[in-house]
Amino acid sequence: MMPTSAAVTASSQAAVDVGLGVLRRGGNAVDAAVAAALASCVADPCNTGIGGYGGYMVIAGRGRPDACVCFGFWAPSTFTAETLRQRTFPDTGAAASAVPNVIAGLARARDEFGSLDWATLVAPAIDLAEQGVDANETTRAAFEQCRGAPFLAECFELDAADGGNRVRRFRQPRLAATLRRLAERGPQWFYDGPLGGIAREAWRRAGLDVPLDDWRHGPQAVAVVPAARFAFSGYTVMAAPLGFTGSACLFAFLEAARRISAGRSLDDPEAMAALAAAMAAVWQYRLAGPGGNDFAGIAIEDWVERALSHRPAGGRPWPSAGHTAHLNVLDRDGTLVALTFTQGPSWFGGRWALGDSGVVMNAGMGNFGRTPPLARDGRLYGVSNMTPAIMESPAGGYTAIGSPGARRIPANVALVLARRACARYDLAAAVAAGRVHAEAPDRVSFEKTRLPKGIDAALKARFAEVAEEDWRLYFGPLTAIAVGPTGDVAIGLDDRVMPGFGAIT
Repeated sequence: MMPTSAAVTASSQAAVDVGLGVLRRGGNAVDAAVAAALASCVADPCNTGIGGYGGYMVIAGRGRPDACVCFGFWAPSTFTAETLRQRTFPDTGAAASAVPNVIAGLARARDEFGSLDWATLVAPAIDLAEQGVDANETTRAAFEQCRGAPFLAECFELDAADGGNRVRRFRQPRLAATLRRLAERGPQWFYDGPLGGIAREAWRRAGLDVPLDDWRHGPQAVAVVPAARFAFSGYTVMAAPLGFTGSACLFAFLEAARRISAGRSLDDPEAMAALAAAMAAVWQYRLAGPGGNDFAGIAIEDWVERALSHRPAGGRPWPSAGHTAHLNVLDRDGTLVALTFTQGPSWFGGRWALGDSGVVMNAGMGNFGRTPPLARDGRLYGVSNMTPAIMESPAGGYTAIGSPGARRIPANVALVLARRACARYDLAAAVAAGRVHAEAPDRVSFEKTRLPKGIDAALKARFAEVAEEDWRLYFGPLTAIAVGPTGDVAIGLDDRVMPGFGAIT
């Protein structure tokens, strides 16, 4: 049965409105996702942008094969794995930035799966950049953190309230002009036009050798592949490729939840503590072992078994950042899209502007120093923890979901899906329920006010250090859309300090 409604969720109301407008004009879920993503590049500029360095769009639904549009980021062709390992990249400035490919990824999705023309999908983003966007709490906090940085004056016109201490609304006239050229000349202009030369010169001055051809060939980093799949308790989860994202950890967390919930409710403090311990084992297997992130020639079920059996002795440094944006779309034909993409790992990415284009560039190069790159087609690709996912129930319902939050992403997504599948939570309750996160037996963090009484003691029995979770470590909202087997539609929006946005039409 087809859904009774269409729906959009995102990290800003402006992006939701743009996605709904495309659906109402006859666009499909991918059209709406592309338009909403471009709108997010304007309305959620601290977390993503057309200068962003990567993302993954999972597409699934009734009557169509699942797929993933992958626009992961690659290292400069002048670097080897060894030179990447030896070099430390700054957090900001030109040397922090990888070749951006958000435009290439969105254009490929439209070409392969969309129905509306490129200019139509760019037009709402142009309007937002010209007319301005109301700042939500996330954007206000990001502007405040970067107060006085040159790129803000170069890219934004800010309207302040409360005596100038809080940004109320912002406009991006230079970005509007760049987006207009993109609409008129097509997405390839981003790579063939003058922006590559401007970036090349900025990289040269910063001591980073990035050939111009790396920029011009940026669309070659994009691939369309079958979504990674994992089955548990009769459910099937479809997500982004295994080695490049957090999907393998998501799958292992779900299998751990299945096993734990067979003996006790996930609401039980001991069950939640056991799940946190499983998370720590999985992360240590992936990050500490020489083969933990290599999926060549191994079935995901085998990897999950090895990861859950891993017994780590120690831990790795705690991550400090992970800013991304996520959106979901459901159309009336039953196609679902889950898309995560980024500018991070810090708000506003590399915090520098690409000439007078209004494009804020990313901070992707640092990722090559955190996790060894993966080789594909003669290039070295960065590894992220983005984990957009779509889960199909045994009865034929679907849930599209995603979250910001660095290594917290797979845990946040897994907790919602596990509560849906193993504890039969409705979507809103699953999104609002308490979270835990652990990467090693040294430390666990948890949301005390949202988890059952007794969780402190249960966690202390398993971890050396137990801390209450800090909302600032989530970096943005988790959102989800569910469509039931009879066609009923629901949305789940994060109600934490940085809330999600969504609507059903």
